[in-house]
Amino acid sequence: MSGAKKTAERASKFKVPWDVSQWIDKATLIQKLEQDVDSLDWSNPELVAFLTANPNFHPRFLLVLMSYGYAIGACESEDISELCYRDELIKSRIVGQPPSPGAVTRFRRDHRGLLRWLLAQGFKHALRNHHQLGDATIPPGLTRLLREAATDRIDVGRHLDRSVQGE
Repeated sequence: MSGAKKTAERASKFKVPWDVSQWIDKATLIQKLEQDVDSLDWSNPELVAFLTANPNFHPRFLLVLMSYGYAIGACESEDISELCYRDELIKSRIVGQPPSPGAVTRFRRDHRGLLRWLLAQGFKHALRNHHQLGDATIPPGLTRLLREAATDRIDVGRHLDRSVQGE
């Protein structure tokens, strides 16, 4: 069996659970996602100017909310928005008004790459926790699979939203 075929076979056996809280405690997951979001350059002058001009826009909260929602299997914009009312971990972090499903959809469309990165980070944290890897480096092939899983999860949300809009 060729190396590429073995790799493809192993990849087909690896699956991120639909709800990664099977691998990591939800409170720990949110804490890790917040740390990842805080590692971004929030002092960029253009971003600071934009946030100053738009005080009701809270991208840090939206990034955490949406990546957490995707990680626990809440992919539809309405489900993500509902987390603000039914998930105690999210309710305690709300800044300003909870986002509407439309705001979630727009944020996903405008910040897809950043959400994909953050969700993949969440999957890495869950994987490290589940397999007790500590801070071990995740191999590139597995990192690629986690990024693909993040992309797939975001696409599921997009498709679910489109199917609801089509009703």
